Amino acid sequence: MSKDKNITHHEIVRVESSSPNLLSVPDKGNLSPSNRYLMSLRSKNSRRTMGSILNNIVKIFGAQTHGQFDWLSIEPTDVDIIIEHLREIKQLKPTTINLYVNALRGVFKAAYINNQLSTEAYEKLRSVKFYKGSRLARNREPIEKDVLKAVIDTCDDSPLGVRDAAIISLMANCGLRRDEVVNLTVSQYNRDIGKMNVIGKGDKERVIPVPKKVRTRINRWLDTVRTHQEGYLFCRVRRWGKVDNSLNKPLTGQAIYNMLETRSLSLPDNMKIKPHALRRFCGTNLLKNGHDIALVKDVLGHADIKTTQVYIDTTDEEMREAIDGIDI
Repeated sequence: MSKDKNITHHEIVRVESSSPNLLSVPDKGNLSPSNRYLMSLRSKNSRRTMGSILNNIVKIFGAQTHGQFDWLSIEPTDVDIIIEHLREIKQLKPTTINLYVNALRGVFKAAYINNQLSTEAYEKLRSVKFYKGSRLARNREPIEKDVLKAVIDTCDDSPLGVRDAAIISLMANCGLRRDEVVNLTVSQYNRDIGKMNVIGKGDKERVIPVPKKVRTRINRWLDTVRTHQEGYLFCRVRRWGKVDNSLNKPLTGQAIYNMLETRSLSLPDNMKIKPHALRRFCGTNLLKNGHDIALVKDVLGHADIKTTQVYIDTTDEEMREAIDGIDI
């Protein structure tokens, strides 16, 4: 890996051309380690997301598709080059970079399990650490979109997967508290006009527009799993995908917490997504997209605008860019 932190695209190209082994195509008689890794993922959405990440990785070295890339020639220094490229050229944030590192580790593990990689080589590659950025404390660091997408992609087509995708999507896009989510009833959701009547703290009522993609997920849950019978919008899914008969008994806030913790197991560096992080994601992104703080206050159901102000998270890079932009 180059010690120069300001690595350029030309430097990346120079590394590629000096490493011909990285461009070799594996024996067609053997299944690519990357394909073995993707086959081990339960959700087709996860396979699609991680497959796209692997394709992005091999393009750094001049290849086009992960299935034709010689993964067995990768060394720890090559992983360093990948991380540097993602950080400096692509300017990705730490948690997104670590999704790439996690995908690499998955490929190396698949190669090792299938005796395509020696124990010594595997240990060296596995020892590559996740990228640590100078960001906010982990419990205050806003979730990045790619990370959240990776969590949603763990939700498969099973009844539980369909329900969880709807819940996560609703919380992240509409900023609902977990207690607000578990207390929603079918009658509070108007699928025809795409709005949700939410009862918040102090029994204060607010009407939230529901984005198209969120509506699609909620409608799928209602149409194919839960049915439209009156009762709580989200209910328990028991073993073998059977929906709890008692639709008048809500999920608990702890159930939402546990669900997100389980869905986070696929994330790198022991990262865990908590319910309030989804609400922070919504508030932070509304503000970053230029919406007035008063509007964000109404969406989130805050009584005091001072509470909304804590969602204005800035990184060192963002502060520098803002100050440099004054330029007088």
